[in-house]
Formats: sequence, structure tokens, C-alpha cells
Amino acid sequence: MSAPFKTARIMLAATLGAVVLAGSGTATASSPENPPPSGPPAPAPAILPTVREAADGLPGHTVYRPADLTKLRKNSLPVIVHGNGACAASNLEGITFLTGLASQGYIVVANGGVADFPVPSTPEQTIAHPEALLAAARWATESKQARKQFDGRADTTRVGVLGHSCGGVEALAAGTDPMIDAVAGFNTGYLPEPFFGGFGRDRLAGLHTPTLLVNGGPDDVAYQNSIDNYALLDVPAVLASDATAGHVGLIAGLQATKGWQVAADWFDYVLRGDRTAGARFIGPDCGLCTEDGWTVESKGLSL
Repeated sequence: MSAPFKTARIMLAATLGAVVLAGSGTATASSPENPPPSGPPAPAPAILPTVREAADGLPGHTVYRPADLTKLRKNSLPVIVHGNGACAASNLEGITFLTGLASQGYIVVANGGVADFPVPSTPEQTIAHPEALLAAARWATESKQARKQFDGRADTTRVGVLGHSCGGVEALAAGTDPMIDAVAGFNTGYLPEPFFGGFGRDRLAGLHTPTLLVNGGPDDVAYQNSIDNYALLDVPAVLASDATAGHVGLIAGLQATKGWQVAADWFDYVLRGDRTAGARFIGPDCGLCTEDGWTVESKGLSL
């Protein structure tokens, strides 16, 4: 078995093995714990109660959003589209992570329907579908259904793409599209040889926005991939590592709360222009750098 194939198999096994079988059904409320785009940034919100619901007019996707939109300004919530671990058509694994991100004042549209469960796969059967993320972004920013569902609160000028593991490959591939303003990938990176449907490291040259790569330390099967991909990036970027999180800890494990906080800080910085959030990543004394087990390096970014 080749090294890339073995790595891909372990990534899929680790991701599918960590699925949280909870939260399916109709919308329910919960309460979890280069430069930004031009225009006035929306203020970073406090932790907000959220709902998880179907995306009206976009089958096979789930929305995580603040529950009471009437308390928020029009056009104030940036849009984040999310690719799941194993490129799965189910977002159950990431409920805590995605709910936490939405609680920070984001509209998150994840691949997979509200009640869809993951289907076991193998590396040779697994295909990345960045087009599904771009379809979600277009739906959230252009469709009448989304405008009605979000009551005009979506900020259609600020769009981020996010993914975990194979879903991170989807995010990196989708991040080359002009509509994307920020990219984040957890426990991910293109393999040395094209995989998951022919996606290879040559595609990194097409990225045009600030990019965050996060890994879970040496026990993360994507650890070296994230390091190698970061080295190849020509855009402003951050590489952050939690030494003990492993492949799924920041998404579905004990560190999931820290995971969504890191994602929210990144998007607050890049999409909202929040310098305090940016200070979590930038400089030798960055906020995340001072936390036990974390190491951070950055390039091309300033406060």
C-alpha cells in the first residue's frame, strides 16, 4: 500500500469513527459554548443561541445560524460553507464545532442534510466535491430562498470556506473561486500525489485569500500534509498546531470548543477586520502561541 493511499485510508477511518450520532431532525435551539474585504466590519457578537435547520431550496445541506435574527442587523452575518471529514454527506460529526461557530454570529452552511448519516467509504471511492461548497455559497448569497430564510441578515459580501480532513481538501479547492474571501482547513492538506478525485498540491497556487491550516499534532495523520501545504502557500497564511488534539479532537473531540473558537477568531480577523482576533495568530507573542500545547507560525499578515 502506497504512503498517500495509507494516509488517505487512515484519514477516512479516523473521521468516520468519530461521528457524533446526535442532533438530527428539525431545527432545534442550542447554546454552546492580505487585508479583510472593504467596507465597515460587523461587530463581533457574544455567544448566541443557535438553530440547526434545513437549507430551503438547497437539498443535501444544513444551516447553522443564530436563532433570533430579529436582534441582529441586516447584512451583518458573514457566510461560511463547510466540508465534512471524509468528504461525507453528513455533518453530524461536527455539530458542536459548527454550532459554536454559528454562535459567534455566522451563517454556516454545511454539506449533508439535517438527518443524513455518514456512509462508510474507502479512499478509492471517496471523491472531493468543492462544487457543493460553491453551490452552498451561491445559494446563501444569491437565492431568494436564503434571503427569506435569513431575513436579510446574511452579509453576502463576506464569504468563508472551511473544511475538515477530506472536507478540508474540498475547502482548499473551493477557495480558488473569486467569491471566497477566507479559507480555513482543519487536519487537512493535499496529499503528495493527486487524490480524492485528482486534487493535488498544484491547486494551492490558485488560492487568492488568507488561508488558515490547523493540525492536531504528530498523532494527526494530516500533520505533515498541513506543514507541507503551508510551505507551498503564496498567500498570507497561518499554520497552527495543537500538539494533543489528533485528527478529530478539534472538530468532534474534547477540544471541539477550542476548535470552533480558533475558526471564529480566524474569520473574525479576515472577514470582519477584528485586530484583536488577528492577534491570536500573528507575532511571536500571539494569543494562541501562549496557550499550552499550541504552536503558531504565520506569513504575509499584519495587524
